[in-house]
Amino acid sequence: MKTKLVKNIFSDEFLARTFCSRRGGFALDSSLRVDKLGSWSFFGADPFEWIQGGENLNPIKSLIKEYGFSYNGELPFVGGAVGFISYDYGRRLENIPNISKPNSSIPDFCFGLYDQFIAKNLVSGEVFLVASEVRKSAEKSFEELELILAKGEVDDHSNNEFIFKEWKWDTSKEEFINSVKEIKRLISKGDVYQVNLSLQRQVGFEGSIVDLYCALRSGNPAPYGGYFNAENIKLLSTSPEQFLKKTGSKLYTRPIKGTRPRGKDFKEEKRLASDLISSEKDRAELLMIIDLERNDLGKISKFGTIEADTEFNIEYYKSVMHATAEVRSELSKDKDIFEAINALFPGGSITGAPKIKAMEVIESLEKNRRGLYCGSFGYIGFNQDAELNISIRSLIYNDNILFYNVGSGIVWDSIPIEEYRETMAKGNAIDSTLKNFCKLT
Repeated sequence: MKTKLVKNIFSDEFLARTFCSRRGGFALDSSLRVDKLGSWSFFGADPFEWIQGGENLNPIKSLIKEYGFSYNGELPFVGGAVGFISYDYGRRLENIPNISKPNSSIPDFCFGLYDQFIAKNLVSGEVFLVASEVRKSAEKSFEELELILAKGEVDDHSNNEFIFKEWKWDTSKEEFINSVKEIKRLISKGDVYQVNLSLQRQVGFEGSIVDLYCALRSGNPAPYGGYFNAENIKLLSTSPEQFLKKTGSKLYTRPIKGTRPRGKDFKEEKRLASDLISSEKDRAELLMIIDLERNDLGKISKFGTIEADTEFNIEYYKSVMHATAEVRSELSKDKDIFEAINALFPGGSITGAPKIKAMEVIESLEKNRRGLYCGSFGYIGFNQDAELNISIRSLIYNDNILFYNVGSGIVWDSIPIEEYRETMAKGNAIDSTLKNFCKLT
């Protein structure tokens, strides 16, 4: 593998526009650094292999092994598979009933294989051409990337307009509150301890999807944002949450549980953060998910290597603050990244505990299948290092329809109307971004 430093200064938006509009274009876009997260962004297009749907991830696994190589340098991504895994891929891992309305045109997973791309170090600002050299020389890859950059789209797209036609929620306020009450009834019986309940909003859309993504990333920056052009399906993510990271034999997952709006001033900000830290409900919710992640990691980790942060870490975003934790382990020598994905998927923070029973409850209460919402988007490298988000704060474009979900973790202490308000606050954060950063007609 080789890299080449580019002297020209390319903005993140320029790189996103240039690559995302191409076939199989992607942006693994860290538009906000939080803690140690979000130090690199990657941009690419024109994959040499395309894998969409199937019984399992084995076709991707075979290709990664075929082209695999070791690497000990600075870059976290060295080329490989970039794409998404739908929440509904979980049906292939567990026996979940089919009740909710399917998003039939969204595959369970979709990945392209990329051996040349752009890497941007967000700490130094340096931009690199990257050639994996698994199929052709670095010189040839650099030449092709430089040609794409030379023909790249201009930064100024401020006059673009978007048309949104009649936003609709799939669930009413009354229905959502009744579902919260039903979950609390199941908790009282001991069937579940926590369930993440969501509702979906959709709208007819006209306009440039890439332009819309650039507006979203400006208005709601996040460490795990990104765009993926999967032909008639586009994923636009401004996710703050890591699903799984693998570096060498080390595994990491960072569940988010607990949300408050940002304060209007320092005094209110401090009060809201203090309220989140002292919340017994949010603490119980996070601790349950930490235990769930420990159990999932236990399936594929070396004995005695699982560690967890059990204290709140508050992360601040443009519209909200979150309570987060990190769970870590070391991968067993007889396991690989694909077995790790299957062991943890879907993320416990967006299902509940126990996970399988929570998924069954979700299936019975949510009207539409989640599709890419609460699935994962990211990369699996040729060296089997990987990093994938949980696709929350994400918009999906499919068949001229744009939709997103927002959800809330329901526990015994949940107050139904407050849970509804939390979901609406998350939806309003997306809406305000659209209104403030998009020209609507």
